[in-house]
Amino acid sequence: MARVIDPVCGTEIESDKTAVQSKFEGQTYFFCSTTCAREFDNNPREILERREAPHTTKGKFTAPKFGSAASGGLEFE
Repeated sequence: MARVIDPVCGTEIESDKTAVQSKFEGQTYFFCSTTCAREFDNNPREILERREAPHTTKGKFTAPKFGSAASGGLEFE
Protein backbone atom coordinates (compact mmCIF):
# COMPACT_ATOMS: atom_id res chain seq x y z
CA MET A 1 0.00 0.00 0.00
CA ALA A 2 1.20 3.50 0.80
CA ARG A 3 3.62 5.10 3.20
CA VAL A 4 1.71 7.24 5.68
CA ILE A 5 2.58 9.41 8.68
CA ASP A 6 1.41 8.51 12.18
CA PRO A 7 -0.48 11.71 13.14
CA VAL A 8 0.58 11.46 16.79
CA CYS A 9 4.35 10.94 16.66
CA GLY A 10 5.15 11.63 13.00
CA THR A 11 6.67 8.20 12.29
CA GLU A 12 6.46 7.13 8.64
CA ILE A 13 4.89 3.67 8.32
CA GLU A 14 3.47 1.33 5.67
CA SER A 15 -0.32 1.45 5.93
CA ASP A 16 -0.65 -2.22 4.95
CA LYS A 17 1.89 -3.40 7.55
CA THR A 18 0.24 -1.93 10.64
CA ALA A 19 -2.79 -3.42 12.31
CA VAL A 20 -3.35 -0.27 14.35
CA GLN A 21 -5.78 2.13 12.75
CA SER A 22 -8.65 4.40 13.69
CA LYS A 23 -11.40 6.25 11.86
CA PHE A 24 -12.35 9.86 12.47
CA GLU A 25 -14.88 11.82 10.42
CA GLY A 26 -14.79 9.23 7.62
CA GLN A 27 -10.97 9.21 7.31
CA THR A 28 -8.78 6.25 8.31
CA TYR A 29 -5.58 7.02 10.23
CA PHE A 30 -2.72 4.56 10.76
CA PHE A 31 -0.44 4.33 13.80
CA CYS A 32 2.94 2.86 14.67
CA SER A 33 1.67 1.61 18.05
CA THR A 34 -1.41 1.14 20.19
CA THR A 35 -0.10 3.92 22.44
CA CYS A 36 -0.30 6.44 19.57
CA ALA A 37 -3.73 5.12 18.55
CA ARG A 38 -5.07 5.53 22.11
CA GLU A 39 -3.73 9.08 22.33
CA PHE A 40 -5.41 9.89 18.98
CA ASP A 41 -8.71 8.30 20.02
CA ASN A 42 -8.77 10.38 23.22
CA ASN A 43 -8.67 13.67 21.28
CA PRO A 44 -8.42 13.30 17.49
CA ARG A 45 -9.32 16.89 16.63
CA GLU A 46 -6.52 18.31 18.78
CA ILE A 47 -3.98 15.85 17.34
CA LEU A 48 -4.92 16.73 13.77
CA GLU A 49 -4.86 20.48 14.40
CA ARG A 50 -1.44 20.21 16.01
CA ARG A 51 -0.15 18.22 13.04
CA GLU A 52 -1.47 20.64 10.43
CA ALA A 53 -0.41 23.92 12.02
CA PRO A 54 2.60 23.63 14.31
CA HIS A 55 2.80 26.69 16.50
CA THR A 56 3.78 27.82 19.93
CA THR A 57 1.77 30.01 22.26
CA LYS A 58 2.99 32.14 25.12
CA GLY A 59 0.42 34.24 26.89
CA LYS A 60 -1.75 35.92 24.26
CA PHE A 61 0.82 35.50 21.47
CA THR A 62 0.94 32.63 18.97
CA ALA A 63 3.79 32.21 16.49
CA PRO A 64 4.85 29.53 13.99
CA LYS A 65 7.23 26.91 15.36
CA PHE A 66 10.79 26.53 14.10
CA GLY A 67 11.37 30.20 13.24
CA SER A 68 9.30 30.41 10.08
CA ALA A 69 10.26 33.30 7.82
CA ALA A 70 6.68 34.52 8.14
CA SER A 71 6.98 34.84 11.91
CA GLY A 72 8.54 38.29 11.61
CA GLY A 73 11.13 37.50 14.24
CA LEU A 74 8.68 37.67 17.13
CA GLU A 75 10.53 37.43 20.44
CA PHE A 76 9.16 37.13 23.94
CA GLU A 77 10.63 39.01 26.89
